[in-house]
Amino acid sequence: MNHLLKKTVLSLIVPAALVGCGGTDEGYDVNFGSSDNVVFENDAIVASVSENSGIVAVDLLQGASAGGAPLSDFDGTIFINQMEFEALDGFITPQTESNTISNQTISPFQLSSDGLQLLIDTDKFAESLRACDDTDVRGATDADGNPIGDGIPDFPTSAVYNISYLIDNGVSLPPGTERERRQMTLTVNAIDDPVTEVIASAVEMPAGGTAQVIASTVPSYACNAAMTYSVADTDIASVDENGVITGVSVGSTTVTATSVDNPDASATADVTVTAAFTIAITNGNVDELGAPTGDKTVPSCVAAGIAVEPSILNGELTGSYGYDFVSSNAADMMVAGSAANGFGATGIINVSDNIGVNGNIDVSLVSGDTGATPISAVAGRSIELNVVQNLMCAPGESAHPAGFNIDFNMDGVTAGYSGNASFAASTDVVSDSAASVQLTAGSAVNDDGVPYSWGTQQVWNKQRNWYSSTYGLGLDSIGKKFKYAVWVKLNSVPSSPVTLRKVIVPWLYEGIPAGAQGFPGRFDGAGMFSVTLESTTEWQYIEFTDDATGESVWAVPDSWNVVTDVFTLWEVFGLPQGESLILDDYSVVAIED
Repeated sequence: MNHLLKKTVLSLIVPAALVGCGGTDEGYDVNFGSSDNVVFENDAIVASVSENSGIVAVDLLQGASAGGAPLSDFDGTIFINQMEFEALDGFITPQTESNTISNQTISPFQLSSDGLQLLIDTDKFAESLRACDDTDVRGATDADGNPIGDGIPDFPTSAVYNISYLIDNGVSLPPGTERERRQMTLTVNAIDDPVTEVIASAVEMPAGGTAQVIASTVPSYACNAAMTYSVADTDIASVDENGVITGVSVGSTTVTATSVDNPDASATADVTVTAAFTIAITNGNVDELGAPTGDKTVPSCVAAGIAVEPSILNGELTGSYGYDFVSSNAADMMVAGSAANGFGATGIINVSDNIGVNGNIDVSLVSGDTGATPISAVAGRSIELNVVQNLMCAPGESAHPAGFNIDFNMDGVTAGYSGNASFAASTDVVSDSAASVQLTAGSAVNDDGVPYSWGTQQVWNKQRNWYSSTYGLGLDSIGKKFKYAVWVKLNSVPSSPVTLRKVIVPWLYEGIPAGAQGFPGRFDGAGMFSVTLESTTEWQYIEFTDDATGESVWAVPDSWNVVTDVFTLWEVFGLPQGESLILDDYSVVAIED
């Protein structure tokens, strides 16, 4: 078989028949020649196939004739030349890796052994086409580089190709005469994706309250994603045809979601009906449906934060609320206190450097206005913590004999911070660390007149800069994934919003603007993580999300394909001159696929 690879224009010469005539002295006769021009009975071949229908052949000679006879009856040699493919609407043709040639891919298009048929491996389109998925997040970006889509579905219902090629039967043409190209329009259509399974997650609501069933068909883009619902114990809860569960009385039961498309596919999840006043842990891990899993990964050797929030049905939260945090493994995750945050609080948990250990943090309400619900009736919450490696505590060995010169502990030690703000060590710490870093705003403002402060450790020796040694190794760094968190504390309650932004910026990268100036001139290639701080002087636990994706995991971009210096900047917007904030217990966790 002859593979049509990625190239847009391909010249393929494959004889229809190889005929050896005479003895060894007569040589090889390819029987190539004709006195008649090739003509076409229609403007173009129109072919349509469906994905997942195996290998489909399209006759490249259909509608072509010479001397009044179909070319398929021609007994000489025919060559197919200069085959060109154009995929419409920017469709990316699916390619598979070659098993024999490294760094090469194989397209779903091949020529048959006689060179007269186009063979289409329709199965290779299964992951590129969808009959009922209008997702559009690829193809264009906004001014900040965030993907916004281009109006064309990422997984279209069909892929359309304009194909052209030359058919050469050996006829001699006058000088300067070009052969007419044969045209073909090929459409590969998506088929309906049937439901294969249903997944569901636990759900909770107060008695008299409602909640939506958390369930989805698999795949989520199945054309018929409709489900039916039933509750095991209707004395505890009821559910309507739209999947809305109503709590009837305090207790537990289950809800079952069943696919309409495939009645054999169903899933059952727990339903918990609580009192009217409840508390919830809000920053634990979630499953693929966004439902809490009851556990949380936390970085080693720094303080972790466990956030709890109250809610009340048919009432209003008022005053202050007190919470008690208790650890089942105080040796590895000791409760150091809590920080109030509106009506909720964040438990401060000092985590040891023992990787892989776990334990539970139990949270209960101990004071506050709970309306008609007695505090004793407010159910407590529990979350399992699992300790993972914090790279700020285990950065590895530097290739430089003097080691890394980075402030891993956020205590103002090692290389100084430079920028337009002032930096100093502070004894105000969130955990049992020796010190923290205090940033005090200067007089600078940005183009919008908003106070703007920034600073970074400008370590230009790549071996001594951990960020360069981790993110700036070119191809060896691309695709590596990380999660970030830090504790922040304002020295006074701000009168206007204050935003903290962490920026991971490379000095060199593919696509850097010509004449890029300083760090801001390179921000279009940077990883950015922004958060608006709460108006409080309590400690705040910030778990960063990538501004571009909204995800908690950031990956080194493909554009960072050269070895480069990399810096982590701390920027603050809206902090008035002379005001300060404290940064402590920064964590970086590598995420393995």
